[in-house]
Amino acid sequence: MMSLRTQSQQFWERIPIPTTLTMCLVAVGIGVAALWGWKGVIVLDLGILVLCVLDSTIGFRGGEIHAERICPRHFSHGMDHAIEILLNNAGQSRRRVQVRDQTPVGWEAAPVLKTVIPGRSSLNLTYPVVTPQRGEYRFGDLFLRVEGPLGLILRPIRFQAAEEVKVYPRLQPFGYPDLATYRRVAYHWGRRPTRWRGEGREFESLREYMEGDDPRKIHWKATARFDRPIVQEYQTEKNQIVMVMLDVGRLMGAVSEGKTKLDHALEAGVQLAHTALAGGDQVGILAFADQVVSFIPPKKTPEQLQAILEGTLSLRPLMVEPHYEQALLWLRTRVRRRSLVVIFTDLLDEVASENLLSAVGLLRPLHLPLCIAIRESEWDELLGRPPSEVQGIYERAVLQELLRHRSKALGGLVQKGALAMDLPPANLSMGTMERYLEVKRRGLL
Repeated sequence: MMSLRTQSQQFWERIPIPTTLTMCLVAVGIGVAALWGWKGVIVLDLGILVLCVLDSTIGFRGGEIHAERICPRHFSHGMDHAIEILLNNAGQSRRRVQVRDQTPVGWEAAPVLKTVIPGRSSLNLTYPVVTPQRGEYRFGDLFLRVEGPLGLILRPIRFQAAEEVKVYPRLQPFGYPDLATYRRVAYHWGRRPTRWRGEGREFESLREYMEGDDPRKIHWKATARFDRPIVQEYQTEKNQIVMVMLDVGRLMGAVSEGKTKLDHALEAGVQLAHTALAGGDQVGILAFADQVVSFIPPKKTPEQLQAILEGTLSLRPLMVEPHYEQALLWLRTRVRRRSLVVIFTDLLDEVASENLLSAVGLLRPLHLPLCIAIRESEWDELLGRPPSEVQGIYERAVLQELLRHRSKALGGLVQKGALAMDLPPANLSMGTMERYLEVKRRGLL
């Protein structure tokens, strides 16, 4: 059943309301009462009431005013977006209008927009929104208050404008680490079909020797045939597998720089997937906590990035401890080809560090693990400024001990044959992509 509050809200949205001019005219009744008594007040109020009815009914024709919302169907998490309201007046006279949009639940309420629409014309109004979280959301209808020709009544009009929108992780617009990566992305966009040459192991072509070339790359048979030095060019291997593993356990719910660590990890993971897919590699996603939460098998189809965005849309941190061993064993049974396994997690306490250390060996030697711990950016700020009080000295000492344990844990991961990094959120996407490119250049896969 419809709640009383909802019924009351719908009632007030349907009835006309008086303007400031009408309220001023009613206030004049005080002076009329002093001069002519209560009979004069009744006559005045009846006259105002008749004018208000005429202003609301006769002076307004249905269909003259039309409103429409124009907004993207896909938003980026944490970024400013502009919502546009298109108003059209098909009548002869100008109309004074108030517009209120119904933003999704959990978003900041839209402001009341006021404007005057000239006759037989249209105009656009905009207001900003900031998406607070990833997920699926729904805009409601548009509510207008149109002033009558006498300026006495604001008549309500409701336009059906409900629509679903989605908020995805943000793809950061940073510069690519090298020209080859930009060309790969440009090829993905269809701008320039350029191959990515690097220090890979896959033969690409032959060319004449140039000063500075590695003599080990000289192709001696081709050199003898053409009677001049010929070198071999290699390109990085394609169709390799990159698996992004997302820890969605308790520690990933910590907030740093206005977002949870899981949100930062998702942004870095999506950025990595975008780069790897553009280079011809297969990319998959596995999210886990005390059990596997979501799994997207590795593919390199054009639709894979969209599948990753859709598959991670509803991920939220869970108040449980992650079970690394179970997740990694599950991955080994599903992905049997050698892969770069990028694990986004946190190592805030010794228990989590020991669990990851004991589990990461399960991936070796078939897979190459890359463990990325996300640390709070506030730690760097605390270490960067001298303590001014006794409490600050204690906080600094505790933080240094914590960082020592993290460094020890990362060193243990390296001894197990994994790659390891400890990055703040600001450097997470760039650092992850640079390490991926390094793995490709060095042919570690």
